[in-house]
Amino acid sequence: MAQGRVLVADDSKVFRALVVEALREKGWDVVEAANGRDAIEHALTNRPQLLILDALMPLVSGFDVILRLREKAPDYNPKVFLVTGVYKGRRWHTEGRQTYQVQEYLEKPIETDELLKFVARHFPQMA
Repeated sequence: MAQGRVLVADDSKVFRALVVEALREKGWDVVEAANGRDAIEHALTNRPQLLILDALMPLVSGFDVILRLREKAPDYNPKVFLVTGVYKGRRWHTEGRQTYQVQEYLEKPIETDELLKFVARHFPQMA
């Protein structure tokens, strides 16, 4: 039985597949999106406790997904991990945490074991 729900939104099918498999092995119910527009729709419909968003996706960026969700559903406050292969460095980490209030700002490539450690930090009951 699934312990919690997570949305994995990334335009990389390979990244999604790796993360989805690792999370499902840990008992998570996983919803996937390949672009930001679908991520918003899935988040509003399924209300996952955790969003793992690629910063740079087609149609709507991960940054904009966060802003639009806050606009459309101000009472919905999931944990958000922003993952990026482009926006790297201290400046982006700071902006991600301060401007977008993400719980984790992670740079690609990231190993699934490392990602699962971050998930366990925020959801110890589901580790």
